[in-house]
Amino acid sequence: MRRAVNIIGGLLGLLVLGALAVALALTFGGLQKEAKPASQVFQSPIETPTQPPYPLPATPTIPPTVTRSPKPSPSPSPIPTTTPIPTPLPLPPSAFYALWVENFPEGEGSVLWLADPRDIGSRREILRFERDTLVEAALSPNGRKLALITTYWKTSTLWVANVDGSDLRQLDQGSGVGGPLLWSRDSRLLTYSMSWREEVMMPSYKTGTPGPVTVYGGVVELVDVTTSGKKQLLEIEPETSLSVLGWSADGQELYYAQSVLRENAREYELWAVDKSGRQAHKVALIGREPVPLILSPDGSKFLIPTTEGWSLMPANGQTRQNIPLPPWKQRCGLIWSPNADEIVLCEVDQQRPLEYIKLLSLHTGVTRILGSIEVSPRGLPFSPIAISPDMQWITASVYQTGMYWLHLPTGMAVPVPEPDKGTVFHIAWMTKPTDW
Repeated sequence: MRRAVNIIGGLLGLLVLGALAVALALTFGGLQKEAKPASQVFQSPIETPTQPPYPLPATPTIPPTVTRSPKPSPSPSPIPTTTPIPTPLPLPPSAFYALWVENFPEGEGSVLWLADPRDIGSRREILRFERDTLVEAALSPNGRKLALITTYWKTSTLWVANVDGSDLRQLDQGSGVGGPLLWSRDSRLLTYSMSWREEVMMPSYKTGTPGPVTVYGGVVELVDVTTSGKKQLLEIEPETSLSVLGWSADGQELYYAQSVLRENAREYELWAVDKSGRQAHKVALIGREPVPLILSPDGSKFLIPTTEGWSLMPANGQTRQNIPLPPWKQRCGLIWSPNADEIVLCEVDQQRPLEYIKLLSLHTGVTRILGSIEVSPRGLPFSPIAISPDMQWITASVYQTGMYWLHLPTGMAVPVPEPDKGTVFHIAWMTKPTDW
């Protein structure tokens, strides 16, 4: 009996020792596993909880910022577009580069480009507007500043920037902001227009009964691009035609043409106003037909189209001189050369498909040929827009075809590609950048 009790006691002791060993093994095994993880191959993937184990604070709602005219940022390298780019041309280096605008379809923006006319593929992007259309631009006389007008929907914006696209600043904005953009000769002042329309009650000329009539008016503003200070220079009376032309030779007065109703007919006059806007005076009577007066680069004289051709008038309006031109059928336009004593004109050859670019001296009346260009495939002549200061390149357009750069020494025409359903227009010829 005692032996059986001893055997049972021994078995119970062994069981207790076994349980204790198992407990110790589990305890030390868990500590070892925590201190040294097993291989990632054998670990189970950790599931990321879909909800945090704690409540998150509410995120405040920030209203979106609405910008009427997005401010573009200058880019040092061209951005590829779908516009086809011609291959480089084997021509001598150009000291002057073309500055022009490429407008995409409405609402798709615009780009201001600078390029060597020999190689438009290496063009440089100066400014890009992602939404706005560039409708006007002007290079300052010192070649350092750009004035721009963009439009989107019913709002136009006036900008000024450095010629490389940096320091872009907004000077004005509104539905009536418009051109022409004209720089003062010291490149500090800029003129532009602000127009509006309003409904007024006026008696009908037929019945005499008052009714709403839409009248138009506006002002010509003068802004200092350094300080952004503005002043009103001219007021455009309702139903009055006024055209700003440019600055006088001394840079103190601004020329403009306006219409005056006399004896049931409109007469057009040349006027001038000083920088203060207080002293305006009539310079000369132009005539009863609206004519575009073209001021010379130095502000000393005007070109005036006539029924016979063109005439030359000094800025004081005292005399007029007819300019000898080819017959009407051979004319295709004329512009001022960089020298105010010369005119660049075009003449079509009646025997061959050629167009001659000529330079006419106003002092001597002598004409010399700068170059000849084959007329466009459609048989239409090139109309000159602007000539480079070295007389090597001229920007021209062909009716309903597009814009071209013409290399006068060789007669080569370089087409400026237009985007699909978009437009391009020339701004200026400017000195080649030093970092190009």
